[in-house]
Amino acid sequence: MLNLVRHNDNSRKIIQDGYALLLVSHKSELQSQQLTELDGFILDTDSHVHAKEIISYVRTHTNLKVALKPLFINGTYQLPKEQQIHCDGIVELSTISSYIQRVATITKRVQSLNDPKLVANQLLIQYKTIAYSFTRNLQLKPVTSRESLIGYEFPFISLFYKNNEAVELLKNLQKATEKNYLSFKLLDYIHLCKSCSGNYLNFRECCPKCDSIDIEAHDMVHHFVCAHVAPEKDFKKNDGLECPKCDKNLRHIGIDYDKPSTIYSCNSCSHEFQNPGMLSLCMDCSTENKLEELLQKSIGSYAITQAGEQLLFDRNTGGERVVYNEGIGNINKELFKIIVNQEIKRIKESKGNSVFANVKFQSNQLQLLNSRSKNALMKEIGEVIKSYLKDSDILSAESYNNYYVLLPETKETQLNRLELIDYNLSKLLSDNLTEEKQEIEITIHKIAESDNIQTYFS
Repeated sequence: MLNLVRHNDNSRKIIQDGYALLLVSHKSELQSQQLTELDGFILDTDSHVHAKEIISYVRTHTNLKVALKPLFINGTYQLPKEQQIHCDGIVELSTISSYIQRVATITKRVQSLNDPKLVANQLLIQYKTIAYSFTRNLQLKPVTSRESLIGYEFPFISLFYKNNEAVELLKNLQKATEKNYLSFKLLDYIHLCKSCSGNYLNFRECCPKCDSIDIEAHDMVHHFVCAHVAPEKDFKKNDGLECPKCDKNLRHIGIDYDKPSTIYSCNSCSHEFQNPGMLSLCMDCSTENKLEELLQKSIGSYAITQAGEQLLFDRNTGGERVVYNEGIGNINKELFKIIVNQEIKRIKESKGNSVFANVKFQSNQLQLLNSRSKNALMKEIGEVIKSYLKDSDILSAESYNNYYVLLPETKETQLNRLELIDYNLSKLLSDNLTEEKQEIEITIHKIAESDNIQTYFS
């Protein structure tokens, strides 16, 4: 029997077979509830904006058991597929009892999991995504979306990334696949802008000599009698065709002549060619890309593996912390100083552009940790920083709250990866500490030929 209970705080709960589901039409209704005492949620709004806020609030909740609770959509309303994929289905309130078995199954699986404590943000997202797949027994299959920078939205994990971080999302899924926590099945290839990683691209043929798109295609004409071959425009005379070599009229295609191929001419440089080049204009940032410059990424569905399930129930991951036995790719300070010194010398010779960055923060809570915990924390934070760096970048950690980064061949206008480090490191620490928002201090210095090692390490 279904009971709709209205409380004095205006919340609406559906009680069915001992399970309490909250009807939610605005995010503020969640903020006034003890979410751990509920068994699930039902989206009760036709506002796409409010639905998006509710879904994000639940699925990205810092409490894993809240984030994984069943989340349904009231069948009265129609929400876009980009929002439906983060939910557990559409329910009819009049037949809610038929959905309780699914609530019970998900709840049982969620309760069997333990909450991981402070870990590197990318690894925590990995863990939560694997847990989501496990509790639903579900493949993570993306849907096409014009709202996404890469053209695809993934269930659950997409909610943890800003739109301009979509490539980082794919990297994180790839890392989980490489560790054999998730299996991958190819569905599509996408091609992204070299500058902004957007996939809203306009492809146009162009002149292979000057890259102009102002080109015209002309049929080639082959005159059978004299074997003359030239563009059709050379044969045109008044309303007919006349051979410029033998002056005979060409009346019937297939009898007097044929058109064996096509030739292009450029209206900008007058170059003639048979095989045009191809350019791709990014409609988001206006960058012109050659085809070989586009970033190709694989899109597919992901399913939890046996190794992924073992990760969820490993004693090392349950209740204490998620442990990954891999290095963060950083080097010790003394070797780092040698590399920086070599980079200064290289800049003197090449007149290139490189950047030195110092990432640090202060926390009274973390200062109280013992040395072993600080070393573990240093590895975790190193993972966060390393996940946003290029392969050519170099990282060194002096302590748990002080890091050095060398960015070779990087201009001061190309530091978006430092912005991502600032945002995600601040979020990681703020979400796991009881202090106010953790501020990250990043000092940036363009390497100059007049620098010396003391410029960076006093």
